[in-house]
Amino acid sequence: MAIQYHTARFRLVPQLAKVLNVPTPAVRKPGSVWTELPRPASAGAGPVGHVRLGYARASTARQSLDAQLDSIAEAGVTRIFSEKISTRATKRPELEAAVKLAGEIRSSGVAVTLVVHEHKRLGRGIELAMLAEELKASDVGLE
Repeated sequence: MAIQYHTARFRLVPQLAKVLNVPTPAVRKPGSVWTELPRPASAGAGPVGHVRLGYARASTARQSLDAQLDSIAEAGVTRIFSEKISTRATKRPELEAAVKLAGEIRSSGVAVTLVVHEHKRLGRGIELAMLAEELKASDVGLE
């Protein structure tokens, strides 16, 4: 494509022809359906950066989140998810959103840590263990 549009420049500066000659994958043909290509594996490179996400939860609407929010903010958290919902609730939208965002950020090559004030804010018993395994499988840290 570049050759068709920049032919005059190639005649004036021949080095441009070599610089702009980029190999195109076979699936990138005009008129073909777009498909995401696998990302190149970095040879031994670690994560590109580090993001800290926070989660705070109170069991009732009367309880305050201030102490949790303050301690999470002191930990250098980028974004805090908070909600007032019972531990017994099977669906916790903010926790699910935090875990989903952490997984998405981690899949882009950035290290992620989910920060909570106390581990019991995430859940209890088997529920907490399952969440910890899910985070571990996604390579997301828990602090």
